[in-house]
Amino acid sequence: MVPTLVVDAESGEVIEANNATRPWHPASTTKLMTAYVALRAVKTGAITLDTPLVVSPLASRQRPSKIGVKPGQEVTLENALKFLMVKSANDIAVVVAEGVAGSVENFSAMMNREARRIGMRESNWVNPHGWEDDRQYSSARDLAVLARALLTEFPEHSDLWGIGALKLGNRVYNNTNGLMGRYSGAMGMKTGFICASGFNLVGAAQRNGRTLIAVVLGASNGADRTLKAAQLLDAGFNSGRGWGAANGRTLETLTASFETTAPNRRQEICRRGAAPASEAEDTGAAILQAHIDNPSALVMMQRAPSESMAVGSRSGNSIQLGPRATFEPIPVYLGRAPGSTAGARRRGEPARRPPATALAPQQPRASGAPLQLPGAITAQAAIPPAKTRPAAVGPTAEKKKLAPRPKAKSKADSKANPKAKADARTQPPKATAQSPARQRPANVGRQP
Repeated sequence: MVPTLVVDAESGEVIEANNATRPWHPASTTKLMTAYVALRAVKTGAITLDTPLVVSPLASRQRPSKIGVKPGQEVTLENALKFLMVKSANDIAVVVAEGVAGSVENFSAMMNREARRIGMRESNWVNPHGWEDDRQYSSARDLAVLARALLTEFPEHSDLWGIGALKLGNRVYNNTNGLMGRYSGAMGMKTGFICASGFNLVGAAQRNGRTLIAVVLGASNGADRTLKAAQLLDAGFNSGRGWGAANGRTLETLTASFETTAPNRRQEICRRGAAPASEAEDTGAAILQAHIDNPSALVMMQRAPSESMAVGSRSGNSIQLGPRATFEPIPVYLGRAPGSTAGARRRGEPARRPPATALAPQQPRASGAPLQLPGAITAQAAIPPAKTRPAAVGPTAEKKKLAPRPKAKSKADSKANPKAKADARTQPPKATAQSPARQRPANVGRQP
Protein backbone atom coordinates (compact mmCIF):
# COMPACT_ATOMS: atom_id res chain seq x y z
CA MET A 1 0.00 0.00 0.00
CA VAL A 2 2.32 2.73 -1.26
CA PRO A 3 1.25 6.38 -0.85
CA THR A 4 -0.47 8.03 -3.83
CA LEU A 5 -2.44 11.24 -4.21
CA VAL A 6 -3.96 13.46 -6.90
CA VAL A 7 -5.13 16.97 -6.00
CA ASP A 8 -6.46 20.06 -7.76
CA ALA A 9 -3.71 22.67 -7.58
CA GLU A 10 -6.08 25.64 -7.48
CA SER A 11 -8.64 24.50 -4.92
CA GLY A 12 -6.68 21.93 -2.91
CA GLU A 13 -9.45 19.34 -3.34
CA VAL A 14 -8.23 15.77 -3.08
CA ILE A 15 -9.58 13.56 -5.85
CA GLU A 16 -7.85 10.29 -4.95
CA ALA A 17 -5.68 9.45 -1.95
CA ASN A 18 -4.07 6.30 -0.62
CA ASN A 19 -1.93 6.42 2.54
CA ALA A 20 -1.35 10.06 1.66
CA THR A 21 -0.31 11.10 5.19
CA ARG A 22 1.98 8.14 5.89
CA PRO A 23 5.59 9.20 6.62
CA TRP A 24 7.94 8.31 3.75
CA HIS A 25 11.53 8.97 2.71
CA PRO A 26 11.22 11.77 0.13
CA ALA A 27 14.54 11.04 -1.62
CA SER A 28 15.31 13.68 -4.29
CA THR A 29 11.81 15.14 -4.22
CA THR A 30 13.47 16.96 -1.29
CA LYS A 31 14.98 19.26 -3.92
CA LEU A 32 11.55 20.81 -4.45
CA MET A 33 11.81 22.04 -0.86
CA THR A 34 15.37 23.23 -1.53
CA ALA A 35 14.19 25.16 -4.57
CA TYR A 36 11.27 26.64 -2.64
CA VAL A 37 13.54 28.02 0.10
CA ALA A 38 15.98 29.42 -2.48
CA LEU A 39 13.22 31.13 -4.46
CA ARG A 40 11.79 32.60 -1.26
CA ALA A 41 15.23 34.08 -0.58
CA VAL A 42 15.20 35.60 -4.07
CA LYS A 43 11.71 36.99 -3.50
CA THR A 44 12.76 38.69 -0.26
CA GLY A 45 15.88 40.18 -1.86
CA ALA A 46 18.36 38.19 0.22
CA ILE A 47 19.95 36.76 -2.93
CA THR A 48 19.49 37.00 -6.70
CA LEU A 49 19.41 34.44 -9.48
CA ASP A 50 22.72 35.89 -10.73
CA THR A 51 24.51 35.52 -7.38
CA PRO A 52 27.56 33.26 -7.83
CA LEU A 53 27.73 30.46 -5.27
CA VAL A 54 31.13 28.97 -4.39
CA VAL A 55 31.60 25.20 -4.22
CA SER A 56 32.93 24.07 -0.83
CA PRO A 57 34.92 20.88 -0.12
CA LEU A 58 31.81 19.51 1.62
CA ALA A 59 29.69 20.06 -1.49
CA SER A 60 32.24 18.43 -3.79
CA ARG A 61 32.33 15.29 -1.59
CA GLN A 62 28.62 14.50 -1.93
CA ARG A 63 27.62 11.10 -3.31
CA PRO A 64 26.02 10.76 -6.77
CA SER A 65 23.93 11.81 -8.45
CA LYS A 66 26.20 14.84 -8.94
CA ILE A 67 27.71 17.20 -11.49
CA GLY A 68 31.24 16.73 -10.16
CA VAL A 69 32.08 20.35 -9.31
CA LYS A 70 35.37 21.09 -7.57
CA PRO A 71 36.10 23.26 -4.52
CA GLY A 72 36.44 26.89 -5.50
CA GLN A 73 34.31 26.65 -8.63
CA GLU A 74 31.34 28.97 -8.91
CA VAL A 75 27.81 28.54 -10.23
CA THR A 76 25.00 31.08 -10.36
CA LEU A 77 21.87 30.34 -8.36
CA GLU A 78 19.77 30.12 -11.54
CA ASN A 79 22.01 27.47 -13.12
CA ALA A 80 22.18 25.64 -9.79
CA LEU A 81 18.37 25.38 -9.66
CA LYS A 82 18.33 23.98 -13.18
CA PHE A 83 20.89 21.35 -12.19
CA LEU A 84 18.71 20.44 -9.21
CA MET A 85 15.52 20.00 -11.21
CA VAL A 86 16.98 18.00 -14.12
CA LYS A 87 20.20 16.30 -13.01
CA SER A 88 19.13 16.10 -9.34
CA ALA A 89 22.72 16.89 -8.40
CA ASN A 90 23.50 16.36 -4.70
CA ASP A 91 26.69 18.42 -4.82
CA ILE A 92 24.78 21.39 -6.24
CA ALA A 93 22.09 21.00 -3.56
CA VAL A 94 24.75 21.57 -0.89
CA VAL A 95 26.15 24.52 -2.87
CA VAL A 96 22.67 26.12 -2.83
CA ALA A 97 22.19 25.41 0.88
CA GLU A 98 25.53 26.92 1.86
CA GLY A 99 25.12 29.85 -0.53
CA VAL A 100 21.68 30.79 0.77
CA ALA A 101 22.05 30.04 4.49
CA GLY A 102 25.79 29.66 5.17
CA SER A 103 25.59 25.99 6.14
CA VAL A 104 23.53 22.86 5.60
CA GLU A 105 22.31 23.04 9.20
CA ASN A 106 21.09 26.62 8.82
CA PHE A 107 19.43 25.79 5.53
CA SER A 108 17.67 22.75 7.01
CA ALA A 109 16.26 24.99 9.72
CA MET A 110 14.96 27.31 7.00
CA MET A 111 13.40 24.32 5.22
CA ASN A 112 11.52 23.33 8.36
CA ARG A 113 10.33 26.88 9.05
CA GLU A 114 9.01 27.31 5.52
CA ALA A 115 7.42 23.85 5.57
CA ARG A 116 5.44 24.71 8.69
CA ARG A 117 4.49 28.11 7.29
CA ILE A 118 2.87 26.65 4.16
CA GLY A 119 1.06 23.90 6.08
CA MET A 120 3.23 20.80 5.76
CA ARG A 121 2.48 18.57 8.77
CA GLU A 122 4.31 15.27 8.27
CA SER A 123 7.75 16.53 7.21
CA ASN A 124 11.15 17.00 8.79
CA TRP A 125 14.26 18.08 6.90
CA VAL A 126 17.93 17.64 7.78
CA ASN A 127 19.57 17.91 4.35
CA PRO A 128 18.87 19.68 1.02
CA HIS A 129 19.29 16.68 -1.33
CA GLY A 130 17.25 13.82 0.15
CA TRP A 131 19.97 11.28 0.76
CA GLU A 132 18.85 8.60 3.20
CA ASP A 133 18.54 9.78 6.78
CA ASP A 134 16.04 8.39 9.30
CA ARG A 135 15.45 11.92 10.56
CA GLN A 136 14.26 13.11 7.14
CA TYR A 137 10.74 12.22 6.06
CA SER A 138 7.67 13.65 4.39
CA SER A 139 4.34 12.40 2.99
CA ALA A 140 2.39 12.43 -0.25
CA ARG A 141 0.10 15.06 1.24
CA ASP A 142 2.96 17.32 2.30
CA LEU A 143 4.69 17.01 -1.07
CA ALA A 144 1.41 18.01 -2.75
CA VAL A 145 1.20 21.03 -0.43
CA LEU A 146 4.76 21.93 -1.43
CA ALA A 147 4.11 21.48 -5.16
CA ARG A 148 1.00 23.61 -4.89
CA ALA A 149 2.98 26.38 -3.13
CA LEU A 150 5.62 26.34 -5.87
CA LEU A 151 3.03 26.56 -8.65
CA THR A 152 0.98 29.32 -7.03
CA GLU A 153 3.73 31.46 -5.43
CA PHE A 154 6.29 31.31 -8.25
CA PRO A 155 4.47 31.12 -11.60
CA GLU A 156 7.27 33.18 -13.14
CA HIS A 157 9.65 30.28 -12.47
CA SER A 158 7.43 27.53 -13.87
CA ASP A 159 9.99 26.88 -16.61
CA LEU A 160 12.30 25.38 -13.97
CA TRP A 161 10.00 22.41 -13.37
CA GLY A 162 9.49 21.62 -17.04
CA ILE A 163 13.04 21.49 -18.45
CA GLY A 164 13.38 18.37 -20.56
CA ALA A 165 17.17 18.34 -20.90
CA LEU A 166 20.26 20.35 -20.03
CA LYS A 167 23.57 20.70 -21.85
CA LEU A 168 26.77 21.42 -19.94
CA GLY A 169 29.66 21.56 -22.37
CA ASN A 170 29.45 18.29 -24.30
CA ARG A 171 27.32 16.55 -21.67
CA VAL A 172 23.54 16.29 -21.99
CA TYR A 173 21.36 15.47 -18.98
CA ASN A 174 17.79 14.25 -19.63
CA ASN A 175 15.02 14.76 -17.12
CA THR A 176 14.08 11.49 -15.39
CA ASN A 177 10.41 12.48 -15.11
CA GLY A 178 8.83 9.95 -17.47
CA LEU A 179 5.60 11.96 -17.78
CA MET A 180 7.43 14.63 -19.72
CA GLY A 181 7.42 13.89 -23.42
CA ARG A 182 4.73 11.24 -22.94
CA TYR A 183 1.75 12.68 -21.05
CA SER A 184 -0.14 15.49 -22.77
CA GLY A 185 0.00 18.70 -20.73
CA ALA A 186 2.74 17.49 -18.38
CA MET A 187 4.39 20.41 -16.56
CA GLY A 188 7.22 18.48 -14.91
CA MET A 189 8.14 18.80 -11.19
CA LYS A 190 10.56 16.23 -9.61
CA THR A 191 11.49 12.56 -9.26
CA GLY A 192 13.36 10.87 -6.43
CA PHE A 193 14.95 7.55 -5.62
CA ILE A 194 16.89 5.92 -2.81
CA CYS A 195 16.77 2.26 -1.84
CA ALA A 196 14.96 3.11 1.41
CA SER A 197 12.08 4.85 -0.39
CA GLY A 198 11.70 3.22 -3.77
CA PHE A 199 10.82 5.37 -6.77
CA ASN A 200 9.05 8.65 -6.02
CA LEU A 201 7.45 11.21 -8.32
CA VAL A 202 5.75 14.57 -7.86
CA GLY A 203 4.17 15.48 -11.19
CA ALA A 204 1.85 18.18 -12.49
CA ALA A 205 -0.22 18.48 -15.63
CA GLN A 206 -2.56 21.06 -17.12
CA ARG A 207 -5.63 20.49 -19.27
CA ASN A 208 -8.40 22.91 -20.26
CA GLY A 209 -7.19 25.51 -17.79
CA ARG A 210 -7.11 23.06 -14.88
CA THR A 211 -3.90 22.03 -13.12
CA LEU A 212 -3.56 18.78 -11.18
CA ILE A 213 -0.74 17.47 -8.97
CA ALA A 214 -0.03 13.74 -8.69
CA VAL A 215 2.27 12.18 -6.08
CA VAL A 216 3.54 8.59 -6.17
CA LEU A 217 5.88 7.31 -3.44
CA GLY A 218 7.58 3.93 -3.15
CA ALA A 219 7.00 2.54 -6.65
CA SER A 220 9.00 -0.54 -7.63
CA ASN A 221 10.83 1.16 -10.51
CA GLY A 222 10.78 4.21 -12.72
CA ALA A 223 8.26 2.84 -15.19
CA ASP A 224 5.88 1.89 -12.39
CA ARG A 225 5.86 5.39 -10.90
CA THR A 226 5.42 6.98 -14.35
CA LEU A 227 2.39 4.87 -15.26
CA LYS A 228 0.81 5.25 -11.81
CA ALA A 229 1.19 9.04 -11.96
CA ALA A 230 -0.38 9.13 -15.43
CA GLN A 231 -3.33 7.04 -14.23
CA LEU A 232 -3.79 9.30 -11.21
CA LEU A 233 -3.87 12.37 -13.46
CA ASP A 234 -6.38 10.69 -15.74
CA ALA A 235 -8.62 9.97 -12.75
CA GLY A 236 -8.38 13.59 -11.70
CA PHE A 237 -9.20 15.09 -15.08
CA ASN A 238 -12.07 12.63 -15.61
CA SER A 239 -13.61 13.46 -12.24
CA GLY A 240 -14.51 17.05 -13.02
CA ARG A 241 -14.19 20.09 -10.81
CA GLY A 242 -15.46 20.04 -7.25
CA TRP A 243 -15.76 16.26 -6.97
CA GLY A 244 -13.26 15.99 -4.13
CA ALA A 245 -14.47 19.07 -2.28
CA ALA A 246 -18.06 17.83 -2.42
CA ASN A 247 -16.94 14.75 -0.53
CA GLY A 248 -15.08 16.80 2.06
CA ARG A 249 -11.69 15.76 0.74
CA THR A 250 -9.10 18.52 0.82
CA LEU A 251 -5.43 18.61 1.73
CA GLU A 252 -6.37 20.24 5.03
CA THR A 253 -8.96 17.61 6.00
CA LEU A 254 -6.90 14.48 5.31
CA THR A 255 -6.51 12.58 8.57
CA ALA A 256 -3.13 11.77 10.02
CA SER A 257 -1.69 8.31 9.53
CA PHE A 258 -1.37 5.91 12.45
CA GLU A 259 2.17 5.20 11.16
CA THR A 260 4.80 7.38 12.81
CA THR A 261 8.00 6.33 11.02
CA ALA A 262 8.95 5.96 7.38
CA PRO A 263 9.44 2.37 6.20
CA ASN A 264 12.79 1.26 4.85
CA ARG A 265 12.39 -0.65 1.56
CA ARG A 266 16.09 -1.29 0.94
CA GLN A 267 15.86 -5.08 0.95
CA GLU A 268 12.86 -5.00 -1.37
CA ILE A 269 14.05 -2.38 -3.85
CA CYS A 270 17.81 -2.99 -3.88
CA ARG A 271 17.99 -6.73 -3.36
CA ARG A 272 21.33 -8.48 -3.02
CA GLY A 273 22.59 -9.92 -6.26
CA ALA A 274 20.29 -7.75 -8.38
CA ALA A 275 21.44 -4.94 -10.61
CA PRO A 276 21.37 -1.68 -8.65
CA ALA A 277 18.22 0.31 -9.25
CA SER A 278 18.56 3.86 -10.48
CA GLU A 279 16.64 6.83 -11.84
CA ALA A 280 17.79 5.87 -15.34
CA GLU A 281 15.14 3.12 -15.45
CA ASP A 282 12.63 5.74 -16.53
CA THR A 283 14.38 6.67 -19.76
CA GLY A 284 13.87 3.50 -21.81
CA ALA A 285 10.94 2.78 -24.11
CA ALA A 286 10.25 -0.67 -22.64
CA ILE A 287 10.87 -1.56 -19.01
CA LEU A 288 10.15 -4.80 -17.19
CA GLN A 289 8.64 -4.56 -13.72
CA ALA A 290 9.85 -7.09 -11.14
CA HIS A 291 6.71 -6.90 -9.01
CA ILE A 292 3.63 -4.74 -8.57
CA ASP A 293 2.62 -2.59 -5.59
CA ASN A 294 -1.09 -3.22 -4.95
CA PRO A 295 -2.31 -3.18 -8.57
CA SER A 296 -5.92 -3.47 -7.38
CA ALA A 297 -5.71 0.05 -6.02
CA LEU A 298 -5.61 1.30 -9.63
CA VAL A 299 -8.64 -0.62 -10.91
CA MET A 300 -10.96 2.36 -10.39
CA MET A 301 -8.79 4.46 -12.67
CA GLN A 302 -9.41 2.32 -15.77
CA ARG A 303 -12.24 4.43 -17.12
CA ALA A 304 -12.90 6.78 -20.05
CA PRO A 305 -10.38 7.60 -22.79
CA SER A 306 -7.08 8.08 -21.04
CA GLU A 307 -3.88 9.95 -21.77
CA SER A 308 -2.10 7.30 -19.71
CA MET A 309 -2.48 4.86 -22.60
CA ALA A 310 0.04 7.00 -24.49
CA VAL A 311 2.38 6.82 -21.53
CA GLY A 312 2.43 3.03 -21.22
CA SER A 313 0.53 -0.10 -20.43
CA ARG A 314 0.66 -2.91 -17.88
CA SER A 315 0.49 -6.56 -18.86
CA GLY A 316 0.92 -9.12 -16.12
CA ASN A 317 4.17 -8.33 -14.36
CA SER A 318 5.58 -6.05 -17.04
CA ILE A 319 5.14 -2.39 -17.95
CA GLN A 320 5.63 -1.13 -21.48
CA LEU A 321 6.30 2.60 -21.69
CA GLY A 322 5.42 4.37 -24.91
CA PRO A 323 7.85 6.42 -27.00
CA ARG A 324 9.07 9.65 -25.52
CA ALA A 325 9.47 12.98 -27.29
CA THR A 326 12.99 14.35 -27.51
CA PHE A 327 13.91 17.67 -25.94
CA GLU A 328 16.19 20.43 -27.15
CA PRO A 329 18.75 20.76 -24.33
CA ILE A 330 18.92 24.10 -22.55
CA PRO A 331 22.54 25.28 -22.20
CA VAL A 332 23.86 25.80 -18.66
CA TYR A 333 27.32 26.71 -17.46
CA LEU A 334 29.56 26.84 -14.43
CA GLY A 335 31.04 30.17 -13.38
CA ARG A 336 29.59 33.64 -13.05
CA ALA A 337 27.13 35.22 -15.38
CA PRO A 338 28.98 37.13 -18.12
CA GLY A 339 29.97 40.56 -16.86
CA SER A 340 28.77 39.88 -13.31
CA THR A 341 30.28 41.94 -10.50
CA ALA A 342 28.16 40.37 -7.75
CA GLY A 343 29.96 39.20 -4.63
CA ALA A 344 30.30 35.43 -4.39
CA ARG A 345 28.73 33.54 -1.51
CA ARG A 346 31.07 31.12 0.24
CA ARG A 347 30.26 28.63 2.95
CA GLY A 348 29.59 30.41 6.23
CA GLU A 349 30.09 33.88 4.75
CA PRO A 350 27.46 36.48 3.87
CA ALA A 351 27.33 37.79 0.33
CA ARG A 352 29.79 40.59 -0.34
CA ARG A 353 27.73 43.14 -2.19
CA PRO A 354 29.70 45.56 -4.38
CA PRO A 355 28.91 49.30 -4.06
CA ALA A 356 27.46 49.32 -7.57
CA THR A 357 26.85 47.15 -10.57
CA ALA A 358 26.59 48.01 -14.23
CA LEU A 359 25.27 44.82 -15.78
CA ALA A 360 23.59 44.99 -19.15
CA PRO A 361 20.11 43.46 -19.20
CA GLN A 362 20.20 39.79 -20.12
CA GLN A 363 17.85 37.86 -22.36
CA PRO A 364 14.45 37.22 -20.74
CA ARG A 365 13.70 33.85 -19.18
CA ALA A 366 11.65 31.27 -21.04
CA SER A 367 8.67 32.28 -18.90
CA GLY A 368 8.98 35.91 -20.06
CA ALA A 369 10.03 37.26 -16.64
CA PRO A 370 13.31 39.20 -16.82
CA LEU A 371 16.20 38.23 -14.60
CA GLN A 372 16.69 40.36 -11.51
CA LEU A 373 19.93 42.31 -11.44
CA PRO A 374 21.95 42.19 -8.19
CA GLY A 375 22.01 45.89 -7.36
CA ALA A 376 21.39 49.30 -8.89
CA ILE A 377 23.66 51.42 -11.07
CA THR A 378 25.15 54.29 -9.06
CA ALA A 379 27.45 57.18 -9.80
CA GLN A 380 30.47 55.24 -8.57
CA ALA A 381 29.96 52.61 -11.22
CA ALA A 382 30.10 55.08 -14.12
CA ILE A 383 33.62 55.74 -15.44
CA PRO A 384 33.80 58.95 -17.56
CA PRO A 385 35.66 58.68 -20.89
CA ALA A 386 39.20 60.04 -20.84
CA LYS A 387 41.13 61.68 -23.69
CA THR A 388 44.23 59.76 -22.68
CA ARG A 389 44.63 56.41 -20.96
CA PRO A 390 45.10 56.93 -17.20
CA ALA A 391 47.65 54.88 -15.34
CA ALA A 392 45.23 54.07 -12.47
CA VAL A 393 41.45 53.99 -12.27
CA GLY A 394 39.32 53.88 -9.13
CA PRO A 395 38.29 55.92 -6.13
CA THR A 396 41.66 55.43 -4.37
CA ALA A 397 43.89 56.28 -7.30
CA GLU A 398 44.74 59.75 -5.88
CA LYS A 399 46.13 58.10 -2.73
CA LYS A 400 48.81 56.13 -4.55
CA LYS A 401 52.40 57.33 -4.28
CA LEU A 402 53.71 59.19 -7.31
CA ALA A 403 56.25 57.32 -9.37
CA PRO A 404 59.81 58.75 -9.03
CA ARG A 405 60.96 61.14 -11.78
CA PRO A 406 63.52 59.64 -14.12
CA LYS A 407 67.10 60.76 -13.42
CA ALA A 408 68.69 63.00 -16.02
CA LYS A 409 71.65 61.46 -17.73
CA SER A 410 74.96 63.26 -17.36
CA LYS A 411 77.17 64.34 -20.26
CA ALA A 412 79.62 61.67 -19.25
CA ASP A 413 76.93 59.01 -19.65
CA SER A 414 76.06 60.28 -23.13
CA LYS A 415 79.70 60.26 -24.24
CA ALA A 416 80.21 56.79 -22.79
CA ASN A 417 77.22 55.41 -24.66
CA PRO A 418 76.72 57.13 -28.04
CA LYS A 419 74.08 54.50 -29.06
CA ALA A 420 71.90 55.48 -26.11
CA LYS A 421 72.25 59.12 -27.18
CA ALA A 422 71.00 58.24 -30.66
CA ASP A 423 68.10 56.20 -29.28
CA ALA A 424 66.99 59.14 -27.17
CA ARG A 425 66.46 61.18 -30.34
CA THR A 426 64.38 58.49 -32.13
CA GLN A 427 62.24 56.71 -29.45
CA PRO A 428 59.11 58.34 -27.91
CA PRO A 429 59.28 59.35 -24.25
CA LYS A 430 57.66 57.15 -21.59
CA ALA A 431 54.73 58.37 -19.45
CA THR A 432 54.92 58.39 -15.67
CA ALA A 433 52.21 57.32 -13.20
CA GLN A 434 51.78 61.02 -12.18
CA SER A 435 50.66 62.41 -15.51
CA PRO A 436 49.45 61.36 -18.96
CA ALA A 437 51.75 60.51 -21.83
CA ARG A 438 52.36 64.25 -22.62
CA GLN A 439 54.99 64.45 -19.85
CA ARG A 440 58.58 64.16 -21.16
CA PRO A 441 61.68 62.88 -19.41
CA ALA A 442 63.89 65.50 -17.82
CA ASN A 443 66.65 65.36 -20.49
CA VAL A 444 64.39 65.77 -23.54
CA GLY A 445 65.04 69.51 -23.76
CA ARG A 446 68.80 69.09 -24.14
CA GLN A 447 69.02 69.00 -27.90
CA PRO A 448 72.51 69.11 -29.41
